[in-house]
Amino acid sequence: MRRSPAALLALGVALIASGSALGETPADPLRAPHQAGGRFFNPWADDPRSIWGAIRWLLLSRNPYGRHGPFAVARVDNDGAYLAGVEHSATVTWVGHATFAVHDGPDVFLTDPHFGGRALIPARKVPPGIPLSAVPADAFAVVSHSHYDHLDRGTVEALPEGVTWFVPLGLADWFRARGRKHVVELDWWQSARHGRFGITCLPSQHWSRRIELGENESLWCAWLIDSGDHRYFFAGDSGYFQGFAEYGRRFAPIDVAMLPIGGYEPRWFMRYHHMDPAEAYQAFLDLGARTMLPMHWGTFDLTDEPIDLPPKVLARVVAERGGDPERVRTLAIGERWKVPERLP
Repeated sequence: MRRSPAALLALGVALIASGSALGETPADPLRAPHQAGGRFFNPWADDPRSIWGAIRWLLLSRNPYGRHGPFAVARVDNDGAYLAGVEHSATVTWVGHATFAVHDGPDVFLTDPHFGGRALIPARKVPPGIPLSAVPADAFAVVSHSHYDHLDRGTVEALPEGVTWFVPLGLADWFRARGRKHVVELDWWQSARHGRFGITCLPSQHWSRRIELGENESLWCAWLIDSGDHRYFFAGDSGYFQGFAEYGRRFAPIDVAMLPIGGYEPRWFMRYHHMDPAEAYQAFLDLGARTMLPMHWGTFDLTDEPIDLPPKVLARVVAERGGDPERVRTLAIGERWKVPERLP
């Protein structure tokens, strides 16, 4: 299937490649320098994206899955009113795509908040799981990178001014230019405190681009959020890489791992910066987390695979590998899930 003009524009951000020539791999690449000439890069592996690769995918190849739709993505009604109260222990609500609302005790935080109707061009296929108005004014949010399906200007401007934003290097000025005063900008391995929470910015294998920011002018990251009672890992967008095993060793025990499973076809083009369900499950095992919450599917039609396919593939992978399906919780959009208590 040839791509529509809208799809070409939405996905055309891949046309310009950073293509860092890094030379020898550092002894500890996860902690190596990752910025040069005003641009960021992944120091452990060259980014293979190229103009020719993007043209080959977008213009010359056919989608083996055929025309997409109709989709079967479950959604439950949820007014989000409980976010204004105090949660006994903790719950996680999937808002859609990479957005979760985590309610831990009296506190609420969001991951890559996106309540908008589009990711630049691709339209939202399923409404957000809770209304944006349910987000408390004293919530905080972590943002993984600048791509339009993870950073939505309308959402940022509509959320309460009191929200505190934790962002990777190069994004703070973007938020301040939109009137968001409470912004904390972190580099990989840097941490900050927010009340009882420890928030750590971690390497991920990805890239960044927005029309107003340019190619790799801002950093991308994963986040480790520790309330003292629960520890959450939010991957943002990432290809599979050695970082997951390192985080499992360094930050155990991780209670919840929010990992992307969609946006992975064709593999020859997407592998470097998007995991498929099998790689996401391996990342979960590497992390040693108690529960995996799959994300980055079911909301925006971005790549070749249908948006409702990734969880089906993931279920098959878990079964084939003899995994415990109870530890992989595929939520409906709007579903509220209780985080299990830690064992003594």
